[in-house]
Amino acid sequence: MTLPDLKSDCMNCAALCCVSLVLDKGPMFAIDKAAGTPCPNLGKHLCTIHDDLEPRGFKGCTLYDCAGAGQRVTQERFNGESWRDAPELLPAMMRDFANLRPIHERMTMLVAAETYSLPPELEARRAELLRKLSRLWADTTEQKAAFDAFLSDMRKFVDR
Repeated sequence: MTLPDLKSDCMNCAALCCVSLVLDKGPMFAIDKAAGTPCPNLGKHLCTIHDDLEPRGFKGCTLYDCAGAGQRVTQERFNGESWRDAPELLPAMMRDFANLRPIHERMTMLVAAETYSLPPELEARRAELLRKLSRLWADTTEQKAAFDAFLSDMRKFVDR
């Protein structure tokens, strides 16, 4: 099975986290920023204060990882185009990023679950969930429920 890259690759993204996410001023972020508003620290497509994020009050940025959803949206859904060059793409890019990010986070958890010695039935469910999630671009109620059921069953096994 070929999975999408589940590690952030900012060089192949259109800074979707820097424009899509809400920032609330506090211990993690030095500013308030609404979704859809580019971060004032964003240059062309990269952070202009990346090396000094934490000292400047952006610890939340250092902890954030889109699990590869940003570059996948940019490269696969929008063929490498960016909202910076074509502003009309921003709503669709934000929508797809918001839809794909939780799927990528669940795939990351399922990949990590491979390190456990799971019983064959549970391992088969893990692999099937991973296969199905890797093809989705938006969540389904069915996939969320199947993932939650898998986690519940895995917890019972791991807690033994």
